[in-house]
Amino acid sequence: MSLDSKAVRREFALLERELGGQPLTYLDSASTAPRPRVVLAAIGRYHAEFTGNVHRGVHALASEASEAFEAARHVVAAHLGATPGEVVFTAGVTDAANLVADALALGPEHEVVTTQVEHHSNLLPWRKRATVRTLPTRDDGCPEFDALESVCTPRTRLIAVHHVSNVLGTLAPIERITAFARARGIRTFVDGAQSTGHVPLDMRRLGCDFFAFSGHKVGGPAGSGALFVREALLDELATARVGGGMVARVRDGDCEWRSGAARFEAGTPNVEGVLGLAAALAWLARLGREDVAAHSALLARQMYEQCARLPGVRVLGSTQLEQRTPLVSLVLPAGGLDAQSVARTLSDAFGVLVSAGQHCTHPLHERLELDATLRASAWIHNDEGDIERFVGALRGLIA
Repeated sequence: MSLDSKAVRREFALLERELGGQPLTYLDSASTAPRPRVVLAAIGRYHAEFTGNVHRGVHALASEASEAFEAARHVVAAHLGATPGEVVFTAGVTDAANLVADALALGPEHEVVTTQVEHHSNLLPWRKRATVRTLPTRDDGCPEFDALESVCTPRTRLIAVHHVSNVLGTLAPIERITAFARARGIRTFVDGAQSTGHVPLDMRRLGCDFFAFSGHKVGGPAGSGALFVREALLDELATARVGGGMVARVRDGDCEWRSGAARFEAGTPNVEGVLGLAAALAWLARLGREDVAAHSALLARQMYEQCARLPGVRVLGSTQLEQRTPLVSLVLPAGGLDAQSVARTLSDAFGVLVSAGQHCTHPLHERLELDATLRASAWIHNDEGDIERFVGALRGLIA
């Protein structure tokens, strides 16, 4: 059974908009995805029917909110191929990376190995606390993962890498990386922001210690997200943040922390964000994760092949199409319009929404000596017609 992208598109109220009399062609989901109606409804129900704080009150609404919140944890766990006890709710990947950096008690004496391809969310939290070492980068932008042996040292505490690059659209060999790390007692953190809405996930198969994603990349609310923490590590990690909700008992002079994931969820959580996130993931499950993945693979092939045929355009990333998601970053021909001008013209004249700039990956663009790239990213609501509109409009602007 294949995904009916036209039926899926009708589930997004935002996509009913027009720009300048043109139907909206939304190709910017790598930045933030549109929210399906089920997400809007889930948030509305919480505010209209059972607003209450979770894990604190005893009245009926607080109990309903707490039950819905913990049910959401089960939904997220199912999507990740994890157990509910391994799911920590966060505000997104940036929040999760900072939490892990504190929980590992990283300091300047520790090394974190990462790549020049990483989003700043998976670079700056480590750089602030530890010594960062990066893998070399090929001319197509892909990291040289085979260089891990030479880059890691006895001081390496963590390897932090993307699952899918937000610029290259290519999958990293996570299972190979985690096997390498486990054999050397090194922890692994995977940024899953760009993979969670496209490929089936199984934390046991990936073998990582930490996996983070942001809700707004999968149709959930901004400011929502989750962090997978391998169960065996939960009670070994340092307490990252303190406050209400994560303590079992506070006495004069000392505290007793709660165990497991609860120890990392201080303060009142983003309840409506969590419920909206769960609604988005439950909806993806109903669509069928394998069908979603197959649709992404089809769009990835179409995007790459059509963009690669544009005159004077270079597509960054691997040419192995089975390793790509539906995201392309394009180096435009020299001497023509810059990427930002092209992106704005595509929006205003054609109703096609894409990104332009350095996409929070300044080191990668510096390594490739690029001021900016033009990025198009598709998701479940897109079809081949969207890609053809984008490529056709772009061809007219660069010809």
